[in-house]
Formats: sequence, C-alpha cells, structure tokens
Amino acid sequence: MNHYQQSIDKVLSHIDAYLNEPPELDKLAKIANLSKFHFHRIMKAYLNETLGSYINRIRLETAVKLLRYSAQPINEIAYRVGYHTPSAFTKGFKKMFGVSPTYIRKHKNLIIEQKSKNVRSDFMPTADRFQLVESVKNIKDIQVIFQQSKGKIGDITTKANWDTLFGAAQKHQMINWESKFYGINWDDPEITPNQKVRYDACISIPNNTTIKREFSSKTISGGKYLCFLYKGDYQHLSLVYNHIFRDWIIKMDYNLREAPIFEQYINNKEITPTEDLLTEIFIPIKK
Repeated sequence: MNHYQQSIDKVLSHIDAYLNEPPELDKLAKIANLSKFHFHRIMKAYLNETLGSYINRIRLETAVKLLRYSAQPINEIAYRVGYHTPSAFTKGFKKMFGVSPTYIRKHKNLIIEQKSKNVRSDFMPTADRFQLVESVKNIKDIQVIFQQSKGKIGDITTKANWDTLFGAAQKHQMINWESKFYGINWDDPEITPNQKVRYDACISIPNNTTIKREFSSKTISGGKYLCFLYKGDYQHLSLVYNHIFRDWIIKMDYNLREAPIFEQYINNKEITPTEDLLTEIFIPIKK
C-alpha cells in the first residue's frame, strides 16, 4: 500500500466517523498529511468524483440505511448525517433518489437508484485519449510579471486578463523573443465555481529587471518537477490533470512538494489550431 492509499483511507475513515460535521478541507488535508495545493486533485482522482460530491453521496446513502434499519425519527437522521435543517435534508434526498425520506421509511423494501449522478463519466479518460509526454526537470526560479483574474484558462475572463497583461507588457517593452507565458490555477475548476477560480497570467522577465509600477511581480519557485507536455484544447486540462493524478501521481507514489502547479503555454492560441495547442504542466515533486 503506497502512502497515498494510506492517507486517503485516513480521510475517508474520518468522514465516515463525523458525517454530522461540516467538512473542513484544511483539516482533512492535515489528516491526510497532504499539501493543500494538491489535496483536492488527489482525492478527486482517487474517488472519481469531487470530495464534496462524495461526502454528499455518503451522507444520503447512510440516511437510507438509517431510514430502513433504525427507528430514529427522520429529523434526527437529518442532523446525524450533517444537514442543518430537515427541509434541506428532504430536498437533497429527493434530488438524489427521486423520493422523500418519509416514503422510504414507509416502503423499506423499495429498490431505489440515484437520480443525480455525481460521478462524471469523463473523469475517467483512457490513457490514449490525450497526447502526453512525461519528463522530470530541475528548473531555476522564474521571475514573472503577472495579473490575476477569476476564471479558468480558456474562458472569456482569462482571455481578457491575458489581453490586458500582454498589451501593457508590449507597451512598456517588457516582452522580447525570450519571453515565456505561464499560468497558475490557485483553485480547482472542478471544485470551485468558475467565477471564483483564481488564475494568474504570467510573463517571464529576465532576472534583475526593473519592474515598472504598472505591474505586479513574483517568483515561480524552481526545483524538481514532474512535467507533462499536453497537446490539445485548454478546455480538457481538468481531465488531463485527473488522468495525471490517477495514473501517475497516485499509482507511482510520487511525493509532492508544498508548491503550486503551473502551466507553460508553448504556442500562440490566436494563430494555432485548438487541437495543436501545446501546454507543459509542471507538478512540484520532492527529490
């Protein structure tokens, strides 16, 4: 059993034991002893659904057992599985199973099935669905100017963010033939609503460059990275990440560093066909 399996088992056991408590993701990451930067992706890759969907499903499946095999009042069951009000419990129960808790209590032998499918079939891409080239690289610190927006790579908001940053960088002569273009997603678009996903558009600059006041700057930390060169549409990147975490990170038992993942965009989206876009994904690993 690798260390990811052990870590995930601890989290799932904790969730089972405390279904009535709201999930504190920082706490769960500490229980797993996993970096907050990577916890969501690891859990999603393992569970084949988001952690929030998993917790909701387990709560309601537990409620079905209690309705069938216990004499607890429905209101008490609602609180026991983590719902603040019986009405919210009934609403969530109906959405998943198509019938009310009261109906299940009266028809205990009824065969029910989930009406809302929390598990996305496209969470399980086949190995040949994406063109990926794997490598391990040791890179130096990367100095960048950046601008943050809310949204995932490829949507209207991030495009406008890139257009603004690129235009300002050109105007102030911060771009040359050596410039490289990077992106950092601080949140997982499969978990955080798109309008709240924090995304940094970044343009590399030479070391010791004087930064004009129009720009924010920072350093992307160097070190050892597991890298994947992906060819294809930016819109599929969340599926690519799930594929990487499931079939490389967890399976190969890589140890991840406490640092964010970042992406480098190799070619120009404005003149490159979508299917030919090249993105290199940098995942920080320990030596």
